Amino acid sequence: MLPTKSIPPGSTTNLFSPPDPTMYRKQSADGYRSLPHKRPFLAAGFIAMIHYLALITAITLGFILVQEGQKKVTYAFIAAVIAVAISWLFGFFRRSSAKCPLCKGTPLLDTQAAKHKKAYRAFPLNYGTTAQISLLMTHRFRCMYCGTGFDLLRRPSKNR
Repeated sequence: MLPTKSIPPGSTTNLFSPPDPTMYRKQSADGYRSLPHKRPFLAAGFIAMIHYLALITAITLGFILVQEGQKKVTYAFIAAVIAVAISWLFGFFRRSSAKCPLCKGTPLLDTQAAKHKKAYRAFPLNYGTTAQISLLMTHRFRCMYCGTGFDLLRRPSKNR
């Protein structure tokens, strides 16, 4: 949000007072936009879901393998690790093909580019993984480069 008028120097603002409605440009009610091309994001989200399920399976089978050490569990663990590697590889290419419609960045794939001040990151994760998990759980994500929020369930308005 860009301010349309400046705050005079020396003035104080109260955190509990409502903001001046003329201070910022008008935006959507919940702060999220519709996404014109959803298919790359849906494909990246689907492959991410498969990747995370394979990762959970590999971790679980790893613990079972340490506890029991059976030959069947070893084969299942190796298959799960291969599934994690393949799903990560396919997911990498799908995440890199999902571009932000405004800034043309890759919001699901973290790079060393400068992040927007509105970009959100869960502590142990990076920005791309946080956007990916947000996409899976809420069908919303925020581009880490331009700070724009997108909602996959929102329909494009006809008057734009």
